Amino acid sequence: MSIPTTLPPIVNLFEGDEATRSAYSRLLGAKQELPIRILGQMLIQAPSAAGRTYVAKSINRCTTLQEITELGYVYFSQFVKYFKMLRTPAGASSYSSLDDVWPDSSFSAPTSHLEAKKQALVRDNYRCMLSSAVDGGAVEALPALRAEVINTRASVKVTGCYHIIPQCNGNTGTGESNCRATNVWPMAHLFGDIPENSLKGDRTYGLGNALTLERGIGCCFANLQIWLEPTGMAKHQYFIKRREEYNCRELPAVVTFSSTLSDLELPDPQYLALHAAVSRVIKFTDAVGIIERVIDDEEEIKVLSEDGSSGQLLNHILFAEALTAC
Repeated sequence: MSIPTTLPPIVNLFEGDEATRSAYSRLLGAKQELPIRILGQMLIQAPSAAGRTYVAKSINRCTTLQEITELGYVYFSQFVKYFKMLRTPAGASSYSSLDDVWPDSSFSAPTSHLEAKKQALVRDNYRCMLSSAVDGGAVEALPALRAEVINTRASVKVTGCYHIIPQCNGNTGTGESNCRATNVWPMAHLFGDIPENSLKGDRTYGLGNALTLERGIGCCFANLQIWLEPTGMAKHQYFIKRREEYNCRELPAVVTFSSTLSDLELPDPQYLALHAAVSRVIKFTDAVGIIERVIDDEEEIKVLSEDGSSGQLLNHILFAEALTAC
């Protein structure tokens, strides 16, 4: 699919929102390098009015084009962090006993990835939420489920638990932390309009932030190749959207989520909206190749600093790539 390398004209965009129209017009007057396109698409694809207003105000506070470009780099760096953390592989299903997959009499909020995986699997009836394939580990552990699969000839796959917004400094359930401090959270709060405290500490392991997915489908979700957008017809019903037509083309056009137990919450629509917005920004700026290059080179060339700001080498990479694309 060919993606335009310039922002669309303002025409009827942001009608009635003069501050956002003013911010977007400033971008249209600039050379359409990647940082400018990132900001423009953040305005267009914002998951909420509050998120759009925040980006517009940030642009309008800039007094020069150089400041606007630097702002674009800041947000791009945060997208790189989000993309990288999403791609960290989730653990495959592994069960040593029936207790690992059998519903508890009551559930407390999960405090680790392993607890979230178990509870999400129970909530989702031991199935991928998008394909309905049954989890292979659960089939081996639960005789009744095994009999059902044999009788119905249902598809059996390896699944994992995928977090919509990746955890930071998290407890993997093995006593080890597998991620560093990042600036994903300001983006989630300020661009996604997600309450600031909702993802602190162990709250990132809440079921509102978890999906049971086949491993291949989960990789596509983590790579922002597929995302979910509400149909507006029913609660927790979503269109499956794709970066390219061939991404997970075997999946249905629409899915409706349901929970086997009322106290096991479904994925939070606000979290899914942020994931979808970032996915669309990446798609419509054609930024995925540059993001992958930055991630692949990060450890070798130390592009991103610990606080998520972009280093000079990142700027050079982006300028070179953007000029080539224009």
